[in-house]
Amino acid sequence: MSQISTEIGKQIRTFRKKRKMTLEALAAVICKSKSTVSKYENGEIPVDIETLYEIASALQIHVEQLLYCPPRHANLPDLLLRDPRERS
Repeated sequence: MSQISTEIGKQIRTFRKKRKMTLEALAAVICKSKSTVSKYENGEIPVDIETLYEIASALQIHVEQLLYCPPRHANLPDLLLRDPRERS
């Protein structure tokens, strides 16, 4: 399982619980099985983009709130502060 799927799954679970929604309820709204939603939340299977939008709608949030962006290796503020002639 990928780190991205795991992190998105954590977000799904967090927002679902904030809404006091059960796995069964979310599964019914998005027309998926409880088992499939559980696998999404555990990062065992990736969520396709259409389903991600359906989940966001069911949870009454923006889809961006479910996304995960892995940290970059370079420190962006340091790059911005450097003299542009020093960049390679």
